[in-house]
Amino acid sequence: MIGSRKQVMDMGSNRLSDAQVRQYRQDGYLFPIPALSQGDAAACMGVIDRFEAQTGKKAAQAIRGKGHLLLMPLYELTRHPAILDAVESIIGPDILCWNSSLFIKEANDPAYVAWHQDVYDFDAQSDGVVTAWIALLPSTRENGAMRVIPGSQQNRKVAHVQSPPGSATMLRDHLEIAVEVDEIQAVDMVLEQGQMSLHHMHLYHGSPPNRSNVRRCGFAIRYVAPYVCEKGDPYSTTLVRGVDNLGHFGTDPVPTRDLDPVILEFVNQFGKARL
Repeated sequence: MIGSRKQVMDMGSNRLSDAQVRQYRQDGYLFPIPALSQGDAAACMGVIDRFEAQTGKKAAQAIRGKGHLLLMPLYELTRHPAILDAVESIIGPDILCWNSSLFIKEANDPAYVAWHQDVYDFDAQSDGVVTAWIALLPSTRENGAMRVIPGSQQNRKVAHVQSPPGSATMLRDHLEIAVEVDEIQAVDMVLEQGQMSLHHMHLYHGSPPNRSNVRRCGFAIRYVAPYVCEKGDPYSTTLVRGVDNLGHFGTDPVPTRDLDPVILEFVNQFGKARL
């Protein structure tokens, strides 16, 4: 298992301090936060490398929507106590995982992430949705670390437009913010291997191309509190901590092995409908 409960609990709780929670509420993000040991992060990266070697597919394209349902180590990662302790500090003790994606930038790759918000069909006023972005490899300014605009989540949902045709944006929906973004205010969320960041779904964020000679890889896990209301057809989720007594969301299938064909079909249908 990647990062056993015993290993984490021996290190103590990873819950955020009151000051950290206040900072998150004010700025819309928080980093760096300890999550995995470097060894555990490297082991998870090894799983991804083996997936690519065995399938001949690029993980950045193949493990996007609900990526945690495709590989068992990623499924385990969504339940990692150190990650959930920090998330609980933000959205409460009952936690659902509804989505996850790998974001990989190869060395000297022109691919970038345009300025955007994580725009979902959730209650636009809710603060109960948070993304944990775990650095499976170091994330630096040179290799295209995520950049954020402090406090921009306070604008709530803003208009988005399609990125220019032929652009190298990594976002599957090719949407980017339609309002002006003052990049002078941008903060680079530099992370060591195994560290993570948290960010609000309405925070303006993006990332530049990888101009280094090393690969960058992060695993973004989208968590939501049961009290959040979706709009339209119910999203499906996996309960990863606490209880869900409200039933606002559907239920994901439970994977029992890597690349289960039934799970693959479910994930493909999710992708067609939502991403």
